Amino acid sequence: MQSFLIIAKDKNKASTHISNFLKEEGINPFDVNLQTFEKAMGIPDVRNIQKSILLKPFRGKTKAVVIEAYENITIEAQNALLKVLEEPPANTLIIISTSSKELILPTIISRCKVIELEEEMPIVNEDILKFNDALSTIFNGGIGAKLKTAQDIAASKEEIIWLSKMSVFVRSKLTDNSNDLKYLNFLKKLQKTYKAIKSTNVSQRTALENLFLSL
Repeated sequence: MQSFLIIAKDKNKASTHISNFLKEEGINPFDVNLQTFEKAMGIPDVRNIQKSILLKPFRGKTKAVVIEAYENITIEAQNALLKVLEEPPANTLIIISTSSKELILPTIISRCKVIELEEEMPIVNEDILKFNDALSTIFNGGIGAKLKTAQDIAASKEEIIWLSKMSVFVRSKLTDNSNDLKYLNFLKKLQKTYKAIKSTNVSQRTALENLFLSL
């Protein structure tokens, strides 16, 4: 897959995700063509993108064209962009970022790998004690206590919210305990469980039980 659609209400969050992705792909910053617009992206903008896509990478083997469509993108421009997405050069990644999937035509979506970045759930004061207690049980409790915690979360029907908030909470713990691998390991497993619950038919309670018992 050479074309990606990043959905995020927070433009900075999308930019950070794209930057990290390009680093992982080994694409040199000199080979990243960033397209930003002060108003809705139109056909002339697509023509400029088509020209830039034909250029060869400057420093590496692969280049990337990043299109920030946060000021909207016209239907005509999206239709014109289809040709680019259908036949991109073999050495080029195309990344489109925007605030909402509903702004993008189904024909564009079908030609891209869609990545929707979740909005982080805020942590309020009343959550802190609750999550500290949960962490104590998850890291130090017996099997029965861990299963009871999973049961209580599943019974609340808020597994996704709990996992999202706990991820934010554990990241704050990582900031204070940057050398503590247990938090990093737990965060990775939290994110894996979150994706499993969101994208598969796995039992939420079973997924939580497996998560807690793996620690």
